[in-house]
Amino acid sequence: MKLQYLVILCTVFSAASISVAAQSAQELLDSVLNPDPADATYSSYSSQIYYNATLYNQTPIASTNFDRLEASAKLLLPATAYNYAAGGAGLEKTVAANREAFDLWRIIPQVMHDVSPQRNLSTSLFGRRLPAPVVMAPVGVQTLFHPTGERATAKVFGEMGLPYTLSTATSTGFADVAKANGNNPRWYQLYWPSDDDLTRSYLRSAKQNGYEVLVVTVDTWDLGWRTRDLDQGFFPFIRGIGVQIGLEDACAHEKLGFNPLAPNATAEQQQMAALYHVITTSRGISPVWRNLTKLRDWWGDRPIVLKGIQSVVDAVKAVEYGMDGIIISNHGGRQIDGAIGSLEALPAIVEAVKGKITIGFDGGIRSGADIFKVIALGADFVQLGRPILWGLALQGEKGVRHVLKSLLAEFDLTVGLSGCHELGDVNSTLLKAR
Repeated sequence: MKLQYLVILCTVFSAASISVAAQSAQELLDSVLNPDPADATYSSYSSQIYYNATLYNQTPIASTNFDRLEASAKLLLPATAYNYAAGGAGLEKTVAANREAFDLWRIIPQVMHDVSPQRNLSTSLFGRRLPAPVVMAPVGVQTLFHPTGERATAKVFGEMGLPYTLSTATSTGFADVAKANGNNPRWYQLYWPSDDDLTRSYLRSAKQNGYEVLVVTVDTWDLGWRTRDLDQGFFPFIRGIGVQIGLEDACAHEKLGFNPLAPNATAEQQQMAALYHVITTSRGISPVWRNLTKLRDWWGDRPIVLKGIQSVVDAVKAVEYGMDGIIISNHGGRQIDGAIGSLEALPAIVEAVKGKITIGFDGGIRSGADIFKVIALGADFVQLGRPILWGLALQGEKGVRHVLKSLLAEFDLTVGLSGCHELGDVNSTLLKAR
């Protein structure tokens, strides 16, 4: 019976995931469950799900629908952790605006193009050839959502050959994340400390541990009015979560006069070190353009990307100051209530600076179709945040892998079903504004 099912399924799904060289039912089975990397496609994940359900009665470990995925994660997480990730500033109008901006665009599919069986979604970012234009967003405090935290997300993105961005608010240090990530592209996101010595030390540690791109978050020098966190009085950093970089830093030890991770360190010293990290990185003092020259001196000729750009004026300034990239982002709607959605900002910025600087996008992506729209509107890459967190919350590394593969599969399918064979074919002619 199993082989009968297999023959039927292979007939239906052969274009997506079956090696045409297979000569027997058993070989077909092997090619499905263990595809040759040369034959595998992102879209084949859907076929694998169908096969596992039919042959082994195994459904996915988490929903492939974002709304149901989030709802499942919410049931598992403490309210403080869920609200920290899901919430935004004020009445959360900007969180809603991020999603509403995607609904302003509709995809116009083109048919009868030679787009199968494999699409080429690869791209080059900062000297690296990547299999897809997808990067992990710099999400902090990941052990709030699963004990494996950043180790799990870094491992999965490493497996996929996609860049992993480590947050300054990480609950896992530079070296441990690098070990989990392996010899794969990884970036470091800086919450810019007010202490230059500390900034230099953080950047030095990042370089020593193989972080290739510096992502400077410029819109979160003070915290927005985050009502969910305020109502619960929840600030994880004071509790020692998300401060691991500060706890491990040698420069911080010197300034504090002690090592909070030493065997004889007291609880009071550990809390003092955590507060020192928080105060120096979230101090209520805005970074200014002229100080980018300091970062360039300290980081050297490696790429620097500014995250938190929403206006054409700032995008043009980033070019003028010699930045290598920008990420259009409103911090997931967590900083200013009533701001524009990130996707609303994208077209004008692309028109002003495309070709002069690499353009990334972060904010509201919940599906592969969303990724398609962002790339079609001119971004060079996207960053994924909340969807990955919900996968992490559900089953750690397995959940992250499932969510990432699902998003990539839907993106791959959307590219092909829209009539595109490679990433360069995805452009604004395939979209219609409502």
